[in-house]
Amino acid sequence: MDTAMGTTAAPREALGVAGGFVLDWGYALWRQVASVARGRVMVTTVHPPEGEPGGSPTRKTKVDVVLIPGIYEPAGFMDPLRRRLQERGHRVVVLPELGYNRRTIPETADVAAARLRELGMKDAVVIAHSKGGLVGKLLMTAYAQDGLVARMLAVGTPFEGARYSRYAPTRPLRSFYPGHPVLGSLAKNLEVNARIVSVGARVDPLVGRSTRLEGGSNIVLPVTGHFRILESPEFMAVVDGFLRDELGGSGEQAG
Repeated sequence: MDTAMGTTAAPREALGVAGGFVLDWGYALWRQVASVARGRVMVTTVHPPEGEPGGSPTRKTKVDVVLIPGIYEPAGFMDPLRRRLQERGHRVVVLPELGYNRRTIPETADVAAARLRELGMKDAVVIAHSKGGLVGKLLMTAYAQDGLVARMLAVGTPFEGARYSRYAPTRPLRSFYPGHPVLGSLAKNLEVNARIVSVGARVDPLVGRSTRLEGGSNIVLPVTGHFRILESPEFMAVVDGFLRDELGGSGEQAG
């Protein structure tokens, strides 16, 4: 009986993973189409809490959030998360200046840093997808003197490199192989890792388990896919906890 169950479990699991891949790419296609109309920075105003006219200068009630999508993902790709955060009163910045995020990681960080300076961002938190997490870490290191970013939540980011990226069909995709100089330089900078939470999927066909970050907080969610994880309830729970931590555990509700 147990043997028979064992022989059917593996094919069922494989079918489940295959189905997860199909849904994952379907989600990515949907977000690409839905993002076409998005082309501007969307920023919300931080309102003072009720009962405190003008707000308290010493009490932080909401977190400023910068969203950085992955490669070939326009600014609107993370719109479901943006809307969710804005509904909860967070000031959220997206960066359409990045286009489809095809520049090198240093070039992308330059563009992002210039825009954040223009907006007067200080000690913001970054929530980034895939390549966006590498850009976010560079903002925390190479631009540390500007104080733009305090912490980061990265999801699906190949901090250890993507093993098979060297065989990818385009140059931007080939820049994620483990031996790439930029990834090597970022990996050597361990100082900021304690301020980064890295989230990965249990099964990610694009980056595998390379989301692990030495010295960072590493979370693996029971999700299949590289893209659909962005809308999963498990990831939303991580986002809420991350933002509550930013408020110093004061009891404010992030979600």
